[in-house]
Amino acid sequence: MILPTGGGKSLVFQLPTMMMDGITIVVSPLIALMQDQVAALQAQQVSAQMISSAQSFEEVDEIMSACVEGKVKFLYLSPERLNNGSTLNFLHNLKINFFVIDEAHCISQWGHEFRDDYRALGNLKANFPDTSIAAFTATSTDNVTEDIVRELRMEDPKLLKGKIFRKNIFISAQRRISNGHTQLTNFLSRHKNESGIIYVSSRKKAEELSSFLNINGYKSLAYHAGLPQHVREQNFRIFVNDNIDIMVATIAFGMGIDKSDIRFVAHMSLPKSLENYYQEIGRAGRDGEDCEVLLLFNAQDILQHKRFLSDILNEEYKSHLETKIDTIYKYATGEICFHKQLAEYFDDTLESCKERCDNCLNADDKRQDITKEAQMLLSAIYKTNQGFGKNYIIDILRGSKEQKLLANGADKLSMYGIGLELSKKEWFVIVERLLELKIITLGDFSVLQLTQDAIAILKSLKLLDIKQSRLDINTKEKKIKQANEFEYDEELFEELRVKRSELASEMGVPAYIIFGDKTLKHLANDKPHDKESMLKVNGVGMKKYEQFGEEFLDIINS
Repeated sequence: MILPTGGGKSLVFQLPTMMMDGITIVVSPLIALMQDQVAALQAQQVSAQMISSAQSFEEVDEIMSACVEGKVKFLYLSPERLNNGSTLNFLHNLKINFFVIDEAHCISQWGHEFRDDYRALGNLKANFPDTSIAAFTATSTDNVTEDIVRELRMEDPKLLKGKIFRKNIFISAQRRISNGHTQLTNFLSRHKNESGIIYVSSRKKAEELSSFLNINGYKSLAYHAGLPQHVREQNFRIFVNDNIDIMVATIAFGMGIDKSDIRFVAHMSLPKSLENYYQEIGRAGRDGEDCEVLLLFNAQDILQHKRFLSDILNEEYKSHLETKIDTIYKYATGEICFHKQLAEYFDDTLESCKERCDNCLNADDKRQDITKEAQMLLSAIYKTNQGFGKNYIIDILRGSKEQKLLANGADKLSMYGIGLELSKKEWFVIVERLLELKIITLGDFSVLQLTQDAIAILKSLKLLDIKQSRLDINTKEKKIKQANEFEYDEELFEELRVKRSELASEMGVPAYIIFGDKTLKHLANDKPHDKESMLKVNGVGMKKYEQFGEEFLDIINS
C-alpha cells in the first residue's frame, strides 16, 4: 500500500488485527519509530510490544513469553532482529496473522534508503509460506514498487495507492542567502510557539543552528547520530512531550518521529532526493491541520552531494543517485507547481494545488530582464580565466578593496566596480539563475566556468530574465492561504494545551496521544459543557472521554 505520510497506513493493518485472533509482526526500521507506535497503541489499552537492542535480556524474555501465551496483539521488530535465526525459531511458535513491512521502500536498491537487512526480508516467504505479507510506504515510484513486489516474492498482490497531494501543506522554496538564518527567522515568525523540525546537512550545523535559535528566544534541541543514544532518546522525548518547540536534526531523525501536531518543517539545504524530501516534509500536519514547509538551497548543495558519491564503484548505481540529486535541484528551481512536480515524480497526476505552494500563489509574478547583469558576470568570469568562485567574481563587480583582488590586479579589469547597483545578495541570486539555466557550471573547488550557452548571452543573441520576486531579498511577511481555517478561542486553546502536556507527562506518553491540536482547536471553538456535547466534538470518542473528558470539561466550564 502506498499512502502519503499521515494517510492512515497504520489503521489499515491495526484494525484487522484487532478483529482477529493471533499476533501481527510489524517490521520497522528505527527504534524511535517503534517506540512511538507502541506507546500510541498502549495508550489505547492495546497490547503492543517491541524487541530491540536497547532492552535487557530479561525484558526480551518477558516479552517473548507474553507473545507465546497470546497476550500480545502487535510485536514490533527491526529487520536486523527479524533476520536473526533465533528470532525466526521463536516466531514459528506464534499464531501470526500477517507480517507488516513498514517503510517498505528500504527494500529497493532504487529507493532512497536502501538497507541490506530489508532486502533479506525476501526470505519471509520461504520461512512462512502460508502467512500473508503486507508492505507499506509513502514514497515509491513505479520502479521501486515493482522491486518491492519482486524482492518480497509476492504473487499477484493487491496494490493500493493513494494520492500524493496533501492540501494542508503549503510549500515554499528559496535560494539560500548566506547561511539562511535571516530567511529562517522570517519563516519562524509565522510559527511562534508551534512544533517544528529543521533539517540540516551535518552534526556541526545542527548544534550551531540550535544554539542560534536558543539565543534568539526559541526553544530548540539538536538531534544527530553523533549524540550518545541516551541523549538522542532524551531529546526525542522532550520534543514529543512539547517541552521544546523545535528539533534541529540531521537525516538521522528522518523516519523516527510520529508527532501529529508538527506545524512546520524547514530544510536548510537541498536533500539528497525527492523521496527524502517528501518523507521529511511528511512529518508536518499529520493531524490534517494546516502546516508550512520551507526549502532553502543553492547550487553548492549539489556539488556537496555529488562529492559523497565519488567512492561508489558501481557506475550504474552512482549514475542513478546523481540523477536523483539533479532531479530535486530541478524541482527546487522550477517555476511550476511544487505539488504537481511531486505528484508526477511518484507517477501520480495533479492539475493544480490551488495556491498551496509559492509557485502557484505567485504565478503572476512580474519578470525582470537581467541580460545586462548576466553579461557583466560572464565577462568577469572570462577575464579571470574561469579560475575563481562566486564571491571573488562578485567582489570584482562591486569594486571590493580586498587585498587578494588588488594583489591579482583585479582593479585593473574593465568590469571592476561596474556592478555596484546590485547588492552582494542580489548578485548571488543572479549566479544561481545562471547555474540553473546551465549558462555557467561549478568546477573543482567551486570555481565558476562558462558553458557554450554563455556565448549567446554575451553576444546579446539571447535575453535572460528572472522572477522579480527572487531579487526581492528583504523577504516580506506573506499571508499563506489556509486550507482548513476556522475561528477558535486562542486563550482557551493554550490552556487546553497546558493540561494536555500535564497529562502526557503523568502518563509518560507524547502529548498528541491525549488529543491532537485539531481536536483542541475544535474544543476551544465548540466549548462543550457536558459529556453529550463533548462526544460530538471532532476527535473525541467514548474511550478518550472516559480517560480525559472530565479534566478538559473543567477547564472549558471554568
